[in-house]
Amino acid sequence: MKKRYVMLAAVLTFSLAAVGCGKKEEPKAEPPAATATPVPTSAPTQGALVQMQKSENSDIKNVIGEKTSTASKVIMINQTGGDVASIYVRPTIDDDEEWGSELVQGKFVLKNSEKALYYFDPNQKDEDGNTVSTYDIRIVYTEEDRSECYFRKLPLKNISQITLCMDESGDSSIPYAKYLSGTSKKEFSTLNEVKQRLGLLDSEDDTEDEEQTETPEPTEMPETTPTPDVTQAPEEPADPDELPKTDEIKAAESCIGQSLDTLIGVCGEPIGSDYQEEPETGETGYHYYDTFTVSTTVDEDGNEIVSGVW
Repeated sequence: MKKRYVMLAAVLTFSLAAVGCGKKEEPKAEPPAATATPVPTSAPTQGALVQMQKSENSDIKNVIGEKTSTASKVIMINQTGGDVASIYVRPTIDDDEEWGSELVQGKFVLKNSEKALYYFDPNQKDEDGNTVSTYDIRIVYTEEDRSECYFRKLPLKNISQITLCMDESGDSSIPYAKYLSGTSKKEFSTLNEVKQRLGLLDSEDDTEDEEQTETPEPTEMPETTPTPDVTQAPEEPADPDELPKTDEIKAAESCIGQSLDTLIGVCGEPIGSDYQEEPETGETGYHYYDTFTVSTTVDEDGNEIVSGVW
């Protein structure tokens, strides 16, 4: 009997040992499942990068021009009061027949107050092989009976945002542009330049002077001076307020032919300045004051000389 018990105990011990080995081998099947978990993580990362690229300038849905690694970009805003169907951009030239390819190509209509993102080559050359410094913009409206508009001599390479505007309305309307130069938050306007080009600036200045002189009505002052001398005393400062404007212009005109530093010493710092490459005079500076604008020419040595006041 003892031998039988001993044999049974040996068999039982061997069976338990066999069961224990089986349990130790079962966890070995788990490593393949662990290696499979990192595989899908790469796909969402790529998708996130693509989504990030698409979200750039997501508020501007209208895009024209070709986006390249070297392209410059400028935001155009339509504030002309009409819907634009076609946009042309070219280097500044005198021939209005040559405008190159139309950029929108039916992809969208740039409605009033909407934006478009324009990509362009900043290293474009003109016919003489010189790097282009200024550009012209032409827009065509969806309304066939509405005239096309032209915006000329714009330094697009120095502009981050340009707004195409319309002064007044109807047949007397004048297209002009307002733009932000580089990182500056001050907005420049081409309205005075356009009016001068059209020969309207002097006539408008005359009408503005007439309107200003009409408000104090100096011709009626002698008629009322005998009786209310005291009441007319407050009205007299209105005339001296106008005198500094003409004095400043005369002072600026006296600096024609002299350096920009001389002008600044006489009239103070301008509220804004802009430089353009003109075909006839070379690099030309425009310095804006409250009531007038001063133009300068820059020679090869960098000397800036006052050339005009208007």
